[in-house]
Amino acid sequence: MRKPIAGNPSFPTPRLLLGAALIALTASASSQTPNPPDWQTAAGGKLRFDVASVRQSAPNAPYAGNVDLEGSDYFVRYHGGLVTTDGSLISYIAFAYKIQDASNYPLLQAQLPKWAETEQLYVEARPEGTPTKDQIRLMMQSLLADRFKLAIHTETRQLPMYALMLDKPGKPGPQLLPHPDDGLCTKMPDKSPPPARNAPPAPWCALIVFTDNPQLPHMRMMDFTMEQIAGGLETVGVAAGGLDRIPILDRTGLTGKFDINLEFQRQPKPGQPPTPESEPAEPGPSFVEALKTQAGLKLVKQIGPVDVYIIDHVEPPSEN
Repeated sequence: MRKPIAGNPSFPTPRLLLGAALIALTASASSQTPNPPDWQTAAGGKLRFDVASVRQSAPNAPYAGNVDLEGSDYFVRYHGGLVTTDGSLISYIAFAYKIQDASNYPLLQAQLPKWAETEQLYVEARPEGTPTKDQIRLMMQSLLADRFKLAIHTETRQLPMYALMLDKPGKPGPQLLPHPDDGLCTKMPDKSPPPARNAPPAPWCALIVFTDNPQLPHMRMMDFTMEQIAGGLETVGVAAGGLDRIPILDRTGLTGKFDINLEFQRQPKPGQPPTPESEPAEPGPSFVEALKTQAGLKLVKQIGPVDVYIIDHVEPPSEN
């Protein structure tokens, strides 16, 4: 069934790109859910920038935004005033609708017109007051509807997915901890000194993958909900953990914000045999094993309800 998405009133009923395999996965829809996501309601429902301009980014220009087009709730460089963003149309859509499930990316990409495949867009917009990141998302929804005539809805389909669960009920692992209330994610400086050699990166509240050995990556997320952690695990698990390219959806029952740290051995993609170069000198646990022993989590493959995003209409941006 269609489910409306706040920010598109004309439709009363609704860095990794992973390929277009999801298009073939269609099945019966589940019951209709008319309400918008909780985060949209909490952020204000429908908001607009006071004024905004959209233009193509200069070729090979360095990133110029002060708001990153990603799914976390924190700001690194934005401290109020003018909002600047830089990215592809699919990045703006994923940001505006806070799409955590990376398996939606190939489906969205396949629905976009040719001009949107490579074009980078720079947006400069002035909001009222000092908005939260979710409020900027709502303003971006209005901008996409006004300037790109974007119309989008969700459909819930029965599809293959991983359910993210606690391995032992009520017992997270040692590397899955509640995020301390230390203001870390709202007090990041604009610039950080370069880290010492072999030191972990600064404690940014974002998805970070770092390592001295490419075959033994370390993944870290800080101040993330379990839904956001599921989305991050999907991205890293497909790219480096040997997981199938299907959604990971939170079924842990855990509420609040968490920090998670995982160290694992990079796995070949499904169907790709390992090579001598892919074997580390000191083997580590697989991605699935690290989830279980370090974070107390497991992935259960099943058929279940998955929200997918359907683009009904989109046009090149109108003139400023």
